[in-house]
Formats: sequence, C-alpha cells, structure tokens
Amino acid sequence: MVIILKLAPSRLARCLIAAQDFLEFPRRYPKLLTAAAGLALCATTTADVPASRITPIRVSQPDPRIARLEKFFRTYHCPTPYHTSDYLRAADGYGLDYRLLPAVSIRETRCGVEEQEQHNHWGYNPGGPGFPSVEAGIDFVAQRLARHPLYKGKTLQDMLFTYNPRPAYPEEVRRIMRQVDRGGE
Repeated sequence: MVIILKLAPSRLARCLIAAQDFLEFPRRYPKLLTAAAGLALCATTTADVPASRITPIRVSQPDPRIARLEKFFRTYHCPTPYHTSDYLRAADGYGLDYRLLPAVSIRETRCGVEEQEQHNHWGYNPGGPGFPSVEAGIDFVAQRLARHPLYKGKTLQDMLFTYNPRPAYPEEVRRIMRQVDRGGE
C-alpha cells in the first residue's frame, strides 16, 4: 500500500523535524513516541480545519410511527408481516398521511384477512386482478390517491368519499386513522 501525503512547506519542515527527533529518541519509549506523534498530528490537522466545515455526527432516532403502526396492526390481529416500512415509504413518497392506507386496509379487508383479490388489502377495484404483492399494492394505491385526477387535490373527506361513495365511509376511515395514534385503541 502506498500513501501519498501532500504537505505545505511549513508542514513539511515540521514533519522532517519530527522525523529527525523520532530517530534520535531512545528506543525504550516507542509507544510513548507513537502516541505523542499521533496526538500532535491529530491536533495540528484538526486545528487547521475551519469550524464551518466540521459537521456534527447525527444519531438517528427510530421513527415513532413504526411502533404506532405495529401496535395498531397487532390490536387488529393483522397477519404478519405488517409492511410498516412499505406503508411509511409510500406515504412519505406520495405526500399522504401515513395512517391513511393502513386504516383503509382495516376498513376494507381487516388488513387482508377478508380480501377477495390477491394482495388487495384496500378493496381497490373490486373484482379486479389484485396485485403481484402487498408492497406493489401499497405503492399503487398510494400513487393513485396522490396523483390520479379523481383524487389529486381533494380534501381527505372528499378523497375517501370518491374511494367509496357510501356516506358513512369517510368518517369510518378517519376514526380508524385516529386509532393509529393511540396504537389501535
């Protein structure tokens, strides 16, 4: 392995002096010398970096919506896997409320327990072919609700009424959505 260091002339001089001192240092203190050299190099290098270029390390916290959705699905005895990350990815990607599709799946098929078509937990297009996977269904329904002219730009109430024109349907789904925040209670 070859390491190439490019140093400014003043740094080069300091390194050469440090190397000369290193060669003259008694052999019985090699660990001390190594530690001192390492600290000196780190201190010099760190001090030369402008504060504006130092970025703090961010520790990401777990998304609290994951725990809420999982508790919600357990409360309704939904079959596993819950596809929580797929629901969140679709909601965030299409700008939807993350509780919408899980609530529709509870209302329409008890999260797939009563589905009529394969992988269609949302009762979308009854009698249709279903979806190749639950993940594909989540993405399709989320995209449809966010971008299709029938739904785009509508309030949640109007969007839900368009999805299922029964007068009580929008409030049924909204009630279930509120349960997500309480973990299904």
